[in-house]
Amino acid sequence: MAGHTLRFRKKVMPRTFADLSAMVFMSFAIPAVYWFEVYIVAPTVYNQTLNFLHTILGTYIVLNIIGNFVAIIVVDTSTQGLLLPAQVPQGWHVCANCEGTAPPRSRHCPTCNMCIMKKEHHCVFTGCCVGLANHRFFYMFLFLMWGSTLYCSFLNACFIWPYVGGFNAWACVRLLLPGVWLLWEPSLATLYAFLFSINVIGCLFMSVLIYYYTRLLLSNITTHENNTNARKAQKYNHGRSHNIKVSLGERWYLTWIFPTLASPLPYDGLDWTPRTTPSTRPKTK
Repeated sequence: MAGHTLRFRKKVMPRTFADLSAMVFMSFAIPAVYWFEVYIVAPTVYNQTLNFLHTILGTYIVLNIIGNFVAIIVVDTSTQGLLLPAQVPQGWHVCANCEGTAPPRSRHCPTCNMCIMKKEHHCVFTGCCVGLANHRFFYMFLFLMWGSTLYCSFLNACFIWPYVGGFNAWACVRLLLPGVWLLWEPSLATLYAFLFSINVIGCLFMSVLIYYYTRLLLSNITTHENNTNARKAQKYNHGRSHNIKVSLGERWYLTWIFPTLASPLPYDGLDWTPRTTPSTRPKTK
């Protein structure tokens, strides 16, 4: 069984206005939050030494996040350009839109207008689909974003309390209704409270996503398979250790370091025959 070799998309621009708007928002939001945390929040909360360490770590994390974000977009996870059989092999199906055969676990994306291998979902923030080849980058992007927003929520809480008058009922109301407060009492403190609330909302959103996609990753099930026939999709579940490698690659334990670090996938997206494990390997005399 051959592993998967990375291919790159020739056209990376989003096909819809909604996708383009979401991608532009993320492209500006990530650097903006980095600037705010490194140059506004950290110097106020930390001393000089801790602030220096925070800047180094923050720069590394934001470059890692941007790297995974770009990798999701540029890595091709479709069936286009692949030599597919004219006849329909067992387990395959015919895609009426592509007018050709499609491998197991692939689905046609009406937005991308192509079949995606092991399609997870179409991501509006990247303007492309998440599938077999770029699932690793999507998950690491999500994981790093979740960890960053969790840390920033704590850091921003330490930063914002003096501006809202300490921990009291009125301060909590201000933080819970930052938009109203910004219109009623426009000031720098109000803007900081608004940014703090956006960060907390982002942290809660990322927490839900990381829980959902981690559960699917550990079971080797896609969103579509989970929503339509999760019991049937259990045939792809061969244990957590194997399932993690299907999405993150053989060197899954190193994928958090940086997206350029190689981690070959065990499947090519065409053949989903499970690997022979020591427990299932035929005994020889």
